[in-house]
Amino acid sequence: MNVALVNPIAATPAYRRRDFILRPTVPNVANEARALRETNLVELGAELSRRGHDVTVFFGDMYMDGQEHALDPRLRVVPVPTRLRVPFHPGLVPVTPGLLRHRALREADVIQASEFHQPSTFFASRVARERSVPLVVWQETFRRMRFPGSAYQRAFESALGRQVRATGRRFVPRTTRAMNFLRSLGVDERQITPWIPTGIDTAAYAPRNHGGQRQRFGWPEDARVLLLVARLHRSKGVDLALRVMKGLVRRHPDIRLGIRGSGPELERLRALAAALGIGDAVRFIGRLSREEMIDLYNAADVVLCTSKNDLLPFTLIEASACGRPSIASDVGAVRDIVVDGATGSVVRDRTVEAFGKSIDSLLRDDERRVREGRAARERAVRHFALPVVADQLLEVYRGAAG
Repeated sequence: MNVALVNPIAATPAYRRRDFILRPTVPNVANEARALRETNLVELGAELSRRGHDVTVFFGDMYMDGQEHALDPRLRVVPVPTRLRVPFHPGLVPVTPGLLRHRALREADVIQASEFHQPSTFFASRVARERSVPLVVWQETFRRMRFPGSAYQRAFESALGRQVRATGRRFVPRTTRAMNFLRSLGVDERQITPWIPTGIDTAAYAPRNHGGQRQRFGWPEDARVLLLVARLHRSKGVDLALRVMKGLVRRHPDIRLGIRGSGPELERLRALAAALGIGDAVRFIGRLSREEMIDLYNAADVVLCTSKNDLLPFTLIEASACGRPSIASDVGAVRDIVVDGATGSVVRDRTVEAFGKSIDSLLRDDERRVREGRAARERAVRHFALPVVADQLLEVYRGAAG
């Protein structure tokens, strides 16, 4: 089978609300082949290619160096030129008419596109219709953007949505909440499949106990370590984690908080940690390689997500695969990852008191923490492992083709 995986958005862009109508800078994830291989869609493509399928992954050119990358004999990643970068943010609305003429897309036996409202999904649907090949839409988002993004989405539905619905053979919810969103968009119930989430390399993201992980990050081996991995933006609520830490330090003098991330809030958060008197207990960590990130997860006792709003915090999947329980805000599709009381805790009241109580309870119960970490790992392998996701998608492809 010749599979085309289309998602011009290779990485989450850094933007503020006003950036929607400005020309942004977008991170380049393809400075080297290793970075390219570690993107989620390419990892999925690699898993499909190991099963004997030819796979082409399409990324927007703003994420790549302009060159096609043949990562193995059956897997290649190609750039697609992104047009109309002004006024729209290409990390939100990538306009890629070049897909219409792209030879690799026109030779595909099945086309998988990401997100109903992406222009690339419409262009892919045009090719699928012309070539009479199945189109599969893998839908993660489950709500409309804020204005002005919502205005764009409604215009897309009015002008182009009918063709996407008519051409799409299957619509796959990547989050459980996306199922109802697809229904609200008028997608036929018979075309909506069960939930198939984004996959992860659970062989790489796995528990490690080779020792010394905490020391390499500057923490004593006997410290209680909390970890938060997020972009340092107001929406991620990192300031709440710092305020929670102030109370926890009084009860657990050996507690430490690692914050891995970068963003516009970094200096403000550093200043807040100092003002709260917890500067010595908090460490801000810069960019790390994948191997270093896996060590970082394994150095933690508990992984936090204190977001005000979010979609699918991928860091919680990575933490689960590493056998770490999570304590997270009840936002977005967090409950797809964290099973409250089984693999961690979902905090309904996003307050200092509620988070502090939940963290304190877990830190005081070593047996529970180990049990929930083991259950988190088991759930990650069962639902998020790349082989599982690839097998499920291949069944969808065959059903769509049939």
